[in-house]
Amino acid sequence: MTHSRSTVPAGPTWAPRRWVQMGIRFATLEGMPPIFSNAPEVETLEPDECRQLLSEGSVGRLAMRGAEAPAIRPVNFILRLDRVVVRTGDGEILEAARRGEAASFEIDAIEPLEHTGWSVVVVGKLAELPTDAAHLALPLRPWASGQKDRFVGLSLDRVSGMRIPAGRGNR
Repeated sequence: MTHSRSTVPAGPTWAPRRWVQMGIRFATLEGMPPIFSNAPEVETLEPDECRQLLSEGSVGRLAMRGAEAPAIRPVNFILRLDRVVVRTGDGEILEAARRGEAASFEIDAIEPLEHTGWSVVVVGKLAELPTDAAHLALPLRPWASGQKDRFVGLSLDRVSGMRIPAGRGNR
């Protein structure tokens, strides 16, 4: 049994063979790193679609001011009314909420093999929420061990999103 070698067009030496096999073309500029020459356009998501994706999500990243650099923490969450709600314990998230700090929250989904995905970002103010029956009844259970009996909400002051759709640059 003989195997024939498929001919693959030459690509930059840094390009994975699969990219070249998929027909992705490359462009280079003198002294600049290579860029994709047929990358798809990024689509801006409408606010209603951003809120829909938030309502379907369960884990995201909360970004707050840190002591030396921004602090980014993975959190499970629920969208309730006009807030992203997280359950937490004593610590930096609760302290930032008590100070009413501005923060950002991000959720996303990616398909690395297809080079597609979406991202939604919320910018707002953190606030401590009451530990009452309504919040305790939320389907929001802590993933990390320890006492997590506090609730923090992030207002939806600004919500934006983007999608990289399947397209000629992705296949």
